[in-house]
Parts: sequence; C-alpha cells; structure tokens
Amino acid sequence: MSLPVPRTTDPDQAEFWAGVAEGRLLVAIGQDGTAVHPPRNAGHNTPIRWVEAAGTARLHSWTVTVHTVDPAFPAPYTVVLVELDDHPGVRFVGNVPGAPDLRPGQPMRVRFDDRAGVVVPQWEPM
Repeated sequence: MSLPVPRTTDPDQAEFWAGVAEGRLLVAIGQDGTAVHPPRNAGHNTPIRWVEAAGTARLHSWTVTVHTVDPAFPAPYTVVLVELDDHPGVRFVGNVPGAPDLRPGQPMRVRFDDRAGVVVPQWEPM
C-alpha cells in the first residue's frame, strides 16, 4: 500500500512544497514580520516572503500508535509535533517509525521522504 501524498498545488503553499522538493524547509513570513504557518492568505498577515529554516526543532509532543489504523502506516509508529528552533511558534507534525524513547524538548531534525515523487518533510531525533 502506498503512503498518502499532500496536495502541492495550493497557491498559498506551492512555494513551501517547491522548497521541500529541493530539500529546503521554508517558512512564510507575513507583512507584520511573523511566521505564517501553515502558509495561507490571511488578510492582514498575508505571506510576503519565504525564508529557509535551519531544519532543527524541539519535540513538543508525541503519541505512539500501537494498533494499525491504516495499512499504509503499520504499527507501531509515533506521531510527533515539533517546534522549529529558529521560528518559535511554528510547529510541524510528522511520524517516526516504531516507538523510540523520546522526551519533551528533545532535539529533532528534518528529513525529507520521497513518496512516489512528492517529497514530504518528516522528523527524526538527533
């Protein structure tokens, strides 16, 4: 069974996905200078530029799935929520195979997984 792939053609997020395809994690910066994530046309804080993030984060939260819900994701696997080191408040969700020993605030780094030609950012412990 193949893994699901995101829709990469949304005009508000297309530049993000183009960066990911090149192995770069981009963050949209709005008119007021704050990060806009997920990237979207947000009226007063519409993204006006993109900056490359370092690709490092801290583990904010996680949950281990022990029963297979979808055959594309065999259990166990761990769903993680990380917060970028260089853009506080910007969080990403990902999954880590298995049930690794994790702790709050643990350093994480981005990795880029190719899913049938669509690259998806994921996270792994450092």
